[in-house]
Amino acid sequence: MIIIGVLHLDPLPSSPLYESYEEVLDNALRDAKALSSCDAIIVENYGDKPFIKEVDRVTVACMSVIAWEVKRETGIPIGINVLRNDPFSALAIAKAVNADFVRVNQLYFPSISPEGFLEGKAGEVMRYKRFIDCNAKVYADLNVKHAVHMVSLEDYLENVERCLADALIVTGKTTGKEVDVSELRFVRERTNLPIFVGSGVNPNNIRKYVGLCDGVIVGTYFKRDGRVDEERVRRLVNVRDELIKSNR
Repeated sequence: MIIIGVLHLDPLPSSPLYESYEEVLDNALRDAKALSSCDAIIVENYGDKPFIKEVDRVTVACMSVIAWEVKRETGIPIGINVLRNDPFSALAIAKAVNADFVRVNQLYFPSISPEGFLEGKAGEVMRYKRFIDCNAKVYADLNVKHAVHMVSLEDYLENVERCLADALIVTGKTTGKEVDVSELRFVRERTNLPIFVGSGVNPNNIRKYVGLCDGVIVGTYFKRDGRVDEERVRRLVNVRDELIKSNR
């Protein structure tokens, strides 16, 4: 089971709560170091609230610099997620820093979010990926959190091959909410693609996801007082390692 740690960036230039880019970079590298025992890190502009559907150039530039430094400092695989649902910017950053994957909240089918109508554009996304010759894999959310969906989970799964996603992400309704095991099992039984649990994972519940997913994406649990706590990261990694040993 792979553990991907989420690197929540502080507010970037042009976002309402922005203060200092130097502090953003310093905090990012500090959190990245604390996450370095994970199998991968995903860099996300979590501090840019309220989110917009397409970010501006300065966000792309700043995230590229940070992601490059994070990769250089940690030496582990990295991913990119640009909120809210800007896969084109995520792919551009991934190309610039040679990231391993991007996360796309709404790759196919539409949904309604606090940021507005999220339109899945798999055809355009995959053509852009090919156009810029980006090798990053695409991890697509199913029934992404913080959104109201117009189709069922079954509809997503019946059409997943049409979007060319490399992996799928299953989440709870909101940030930090646990994933319904019955939903996860429903997905596992209907696809051979890698599956990641994308919210609510902690040392007390990770056991119930064993055998139903290929990895977990963890952000909320790792944080203490707004920053990544290295001890919490190690605790979850140790529990994961014990589970792997016990299942051999």
